[in-house]
Amino acid sequence: MSFNYKAIILCGGLGSRYNQNKKRKILKPLVKINNIPMIERVMNIYKKQGVSEFFLLGGYKFDDLKKFGQSYLKKFPKIKIKTIFTGIKTNTGGRLLKIRKHIDKKDLFFFTYGDSLASFNVNKALKVKTKNNYVISTYKYKLNYGKLDIKGKILEKINEKKFEIFINAGFYILDYTILEYIKKNSDSFEKIIINKVISKNRKKFKLVKLNHWAPMDNIYDQKKLESLLLKNDKLF
Repeated sequence: MSFNYKAIILCGGLGSRYNQNKKRKILKPLVKINNIPMIERVMNIYKKQGVSEFFLLGGYKFDDLKKFGQSYLKKFPKIKIKTIFTGIKTNTGGRLLKIRKHIDKKDLFFFTYGDSLASFNVNKALKVKTKNNYVISTYKYKLNYGKLDIKGKILEKINEKKFEIFINAGFYILDYTILEYIKKNSDSFEKIIINKVISKNRKKFKLVKLNHWAPMDNIYDQKKLESLLLKNDKLF
């Protein structure tokens, strides 16, 4: 099955946490996980499910991102890729605003980040999307730390029980109307825009739960992800 919908992927951040204390900086989506760039693995999540058009929203080390796009096209010549410079310091919502002319007013689109992987089922998520809502993915994340109950400066209780929280996994299905909520290049999609939408309509975002999700924010995440995919490279 193939889809005409675009997958728009954020690839322009500075990667401050990953590049901390590194002499040679790298664009985080280009970090290789078992010899495959992170962004390629993200794109493959969609490609293997029939998505064939990608927009890579770049900024930091944009030339490196362009080179990746060219090399990906050589491997998969039937895929359409547009690599677009959206500013060095532009925030996540602002990057989307900058490509509004490329977003069809009638079509929906996939939106995600170039530094995390997930078992995102395109067909399942599309069944949830209607003209009146947006789709947001969530993952049940286990916290492996003790919880402190503090009142003022007094420690009242420590609970070593493992806790679970639902996090935003960062795989969305949106449409052109989302742009109505984005006003500035400095708008963060996950911190400002989502909350702005919810404040106007609490039922606007529909949830899709994921079985697997993994970030790649730092060296520790990279090693953990490499080990995970050595055991099962088809996890995502």
